[in-house]
Amino acid sequence: MTLSSLRNVPTSFLPKHLGAEPLAGAPGELWLRVTPLSFERTCHLLSRAGARFITLLATDGGRDEREPTAHGKHERGLVAALALRGHLLAVHAPRPAAEPVRYGSLGAWWPAARWAEQELVERGLAAPVGYAASRPLARPDASRLERRVEGLDVFAIPYGPVRSGIFEAIQFQIETGGENVLAVTTRPYFKHRGLERRFAGLDPDRAVHVAERIAGTASVAYACAFAQAVERALGVEPPPAAQRWRALHAELERLASHLDVIAKEAETAALYVAQARFQILKEQVMRLRAELCGSRFGRGLVVPGGVRAAGGIGPEPLLRALDLLEAEFERDSRRLLATASMTDRLLGAGRLDRELVERHCAVGPVARGSGLSIDARHERPYGEYRRVGVRVICERAGDAMARVNVRLREIRESLRIARATLDRLRRGEAALCAPLPDRASGAAFGWAEAPAGEVVVWAELREGVLANVHIASPSLRNWALFEHAFGDDVLTDFAFIEHSFGLTPAGADR
Repeated sequence: MTLSSLRNVPTSFLPKHLGAEPLAGAPGELWLRVTPLSFERTCHLLSRAGARFITLLATDGGRDEREPTAHGKHERGLVAALALRGHLLAVHAPRPAAEPVRYGSLGAWWPAARWAEQELVERGLAAPVGYAASRPLARPDASRLERRVEGLDVFAIPYGPVRSGIFEAIQFQIETGGENVLAVTTRPYFKHRGLERRFAGLDPDRAVHVAERIAGTASVAYACAFAQAVERALGVEPPPAAQRWRALHAELERLASHLDVIAKEAETAALYVAQARFQILKEQVMRLRAELCGSRFGRGLVVPGGVRAAGGIGPEPLLRALDLLEAEFERDSRRLLATASMTDRLLGAGRLDRELVERHCAVGPVARGSGLSIDARHERPYGEYRRVGVRVICERAGDAMARVNVRLREIRESLRIARATLDRLRRGEAALCAPLPDRASGAAFGWAEAPAGEVVVWAELREGVLANVHIASPSLRNWALFEHAFGDDVLTDFAFIEHSFGLTPAGADR
């Protein structure tokens, strides 16, 4: 089979001479079956064509590997998930049941793939040729210092994994000569929660409770990505009203997260009035969420097939609350940006060049702050975003100020989307959930744009229960870029830069 012979699947955007067998997947997915020997070459050609790396995973496959590969049933193998021109590409190489896949290393030339590849190596699922690990990733040693800078006056500060006021575990090894930050090494993976294994054997209705607890700052986004993976695997379309409620709660979640980041930046600059004002705005959003669904984090709302219930308050009171929130936000943001002691600390701090961000395939405000127009709601629109549309917010400076400006502007865009969604909810469609087929099998990707960036979830179902789930979080994808954000920065810039990334260690500690 050639690329041009696959009916109903667009392939004209792919590079020529790819040497892959195209296979239809769920809508928006295109699978490319290759041999392990050509796996690295295919990924390299796609990267040169502009593909963005998402994740690397090992699929479980069905019980009978002799069955033909088709939508919803994929044989056991190694999969590189890539994004290219509005499509999710899955480059698939089959693997034996008991042996790791041997292929040319992706991380050797693609920085975005290094952590994902090393994780598979350490789990014994991959054996890339040309792979070289510099340090243990999934089993870090907090007491071990790995020096990258030598000098008489250079010393290392192991910052974490336990830090005051922060309950999640991550360690930054900071090397400095006293003031300037010479090198930073980021170490996640200190907490092994076994989340991906926890999904196995659960039915989708129970498994969604695990998904929404991966990271508390993005409970709705993770639940939506997981639910969409299940729905796409089983060919289920949620009712229009359910898609609107999901979008509304996702935008409220984005408001709360962005307001929290801005409040933390104000606290770091010792602007305690500004910190209090933005925390009050965040609290107003959290209380709205609790009134709508009974949970300040939006938990218990999203289920595969739709949502559990409509909002606890009607569109009109919610619109009035959003109008008041917007007025207060505009007043407080103007005052914040007019405070030189705040902006001076952010301008130029943690600068990331666009080319570097592209090589690491960053997502969310980290990418958009360096001029990359990357947003899953726009790139591969899903649910209600296919109807309301999204204006992708970008800044070009690439520093902490740019990332804060992205969040400030995205708050206004989220308010616009929330109002458009509420306007459509006035139509009062009754159906909120579509039933899932009994004891069905299938496999697909699902995705959602979380406040920190794109979340991608792979779900395999076998006879109605989860057999394999893989999570590609925005935090894990962006943490690898964090250590590159320190050029001419000093130790007192560290907190400003970290907050501007807006990441969570929970996204990495699966």
